[in-house]
Amino acid sequence: MNDLGKNLRKVVAVTEEVEASFRFIETGLVNLRSTKFVGANNHVTLQLLAAGFERLLKILLLLKHKHLQGKFPELANARKHFSAYRNGHGIKELLNDLLAYADGIPLMQDVPMVADDMAYLKDDQPFSNLLRILTEFAVSQRYFYTDTIVLDNFNPAVNPFELFSDFIYDFNESIDLSGLTYEQEDERAIKQAIICIEKGVRAISRFFTHGLDDLGRQYYGDFSSFILLKEEDLGSLKYTEPKVSASDKYLPMPVLTAAYLTLKLTAASQTIYAGDHPDWPFSVPSIKVYFAKSMFYLAQIGNEVFALTGATSTHYQIPTYFKSPHLRPKGYALYLLEIAQKLNPDQMR
Repeated sequence: MNDLGKNLRKVVAVTEEVEASFRFIETGLVNLRSTKFVGANNHVTLQLLAAGFERLLKILLLLKHKHLQGKFPELANARKHFSAYRNGHGIKELLNDLLAYADGIPLMQDVPMVADDMAYLKDDQPFSNLLRILTEFAVSQRYFYTDTIVLDNFNPAVNPFELFSDFIYDFNESIDLSGLTYEQEDERAIKQAIICIEKGVRAISRFFTHGLDDLGRQYYGDFSSFILLKEEDLGSLKYTEPKVSASDKYLPMPVLTAAYLTLKLTAASQTIYAGDHPDWPFSVPSIKVYFAKSMFYLAQIGNEVFALTGATSTHYQIPTYFKSPHLRPKGYALYLLEIAQKLNPDQMR
């Protein structure tokens, strides 16, 4: 596999990890909001939040390494590096590494909203308490109930689920609750806990936009809903509501159009044949890919043209090739973009 192919696969892998971490955290917050009362079983919520924060922080640290060193660390070095953070599960320690890095980044100190977010990560007591609970849970307490089942005597370990309930209940400390029912008390505490977590995720997401230059901005998309959270929207989980994207209405470019004729006359192209690729996922025998200045990549599949990148999709207002009826279910072909990029002389420098 050439370097371009390796880089494309790494880009896909980073994108998958970022999306997974977002989904874990988002689903954890939805699960927390659905809790009827604070003392209910919060095992699933803890599992989701711990997995989401750990993945998010690890991918940011890997991006930091690439930003500083020009490449991702080798597997052995990455494992050795993460093992220092309590065998890779020290969520609080992973964040501390990023915060130490942020201290040396002028953009993260000079932009007021970002500096405020960094201060939140460092100084907010409830959020720090949450990270300690998630860390201990991830390191040694994920199987607390299983251990309790098999132990002959009382389980001496600290119960992480009780600690998480205490974390939520603490938001009602020093608050006049005399006018609230027990259910309303719990609803208030749960909402404040969600707000605390959202602020933390928003702050961590600043590393994508302000801490890693263009490399970080390439991957922040899934966390944009946290980055753009307004104070009045905290706790509402509006980002979990279904959205209709403009791209959902895009239609492929037919070949019998002026736009297609312009593309044929002005863009570089190359035909790719099924016989050259054993994993060919299309029902057509060949596909023509295009490079159109200065950064757009397209694919003609049958009698329609599709985009190979998000930027191309937005510019031409056409869907990506995943919407082609000639693509088999669950099929994909990363080499379409790889070959199209070779048509761009700037990519070959």
